[in-house]
Amino acid sequence: MSAKHETWGWMLAVDFFFAGMGAAMLLFAGIAELFGGSNLSTVGILAGAVFVAIGACLLILELGRPFQALRVFMNPKAILTFGAWNMSFAIVAGLLLGTSYMEIFPWFGIVGLQKVLAVICVICGLVVATYPGVLLGRHKGRPFWTGSGMPVLFLTSSLLTGLAAYIVCGWFTEVAPVVTDLFPYLAAGLCLFQLVIWVSYIWIKSSGGSVHAVEAVRRWTKGNYATGFQAGFMFVGTVVPLILFLIPNATAVGIGGLLAILGGLIMRNLVVYSGQDRTWLPGEKEYRSRLPQGHEAFLQKVWTKQI
Repeated sequence: MSAKHETWGWMLAVDFFFAGMGAAMLLFAGIAELFGGSNLSTVGILAGAVFVAIGACLLILELGRPFQALRVFMNPKAILTFGAWNMSFAIVAGLLLGTSYMEIFPWFGIVGLQKVLAVICVICGLVVATYPGVLLGRHKGRPFWTGSGMPVLFLTSSLLTGLAAYIVCGWFTEVAPVVTDLFPYLAAGLCLFQLVIWVSYIWIKSSGGSVHAVEAVRRWTKGNYATGFQAGFMFVGTVVPLILFLIPNATAVGIGGLLAILGGLIMRNLVVYSGQDRTWLPGEKEYRSRLPQGHEAFLQKVWTKQI
């Protein structure tokens, strides 16, 4: 069996990144509309919907058979189906909400519609920002993923990258005052929280987990993931942005936003690829070694011409 069937790759990691960041942007946009009656950033809201759409496209490609993508919507008991529907609702609601602030569209300024769309953005945005962690946490065969901690890690990262994306939007387009006045401090708080929960997660897995979990964590602390995790994600993507967000300077805050976004991308890649560490049922490896790999002659269609 090929590695593609055993593990997920970079496309799923980038899907989680774009979908989580975009969903958080829609979540914050919905909250601002519901409780403040304000538009955080038209460009930011539309970008959030586009980011979720990019994530959905990458997910379809990663799952394979893109021309049968509609089948992912047809199993109500599957978590992928639940996530796919919420991503679809988030994309449509985000596009409609963003364009409702633009005079060229007939639904411009319809307050009732904006409130309904905001509710959808909040609900679906929260689900999409969280569900990758739930999806991974349900894989009991992957010792680093399994458990209730993964949804918290993904939700925190999604919220942080969503805030950071709005902050970066302030470099290129007009944003609401709350984005420049409050979001950097919220982002700094999330950086600190992210630092604490990741240290806690690594410690819990290494001290109270199974032998397989301890071995998986060792790769994050001393093995081939250590540099990416400690230097890339924890320092460049978390500690440095935490400091920059607290500096009352637009350039410093913007750079902090870019680094926080980079940290979210690094984290998702590390987490997805750590799924290569897995436990096996008794006899499973031997069984899989006997399965056809696809190149065997009896699996190929051979057309012979009788003369």
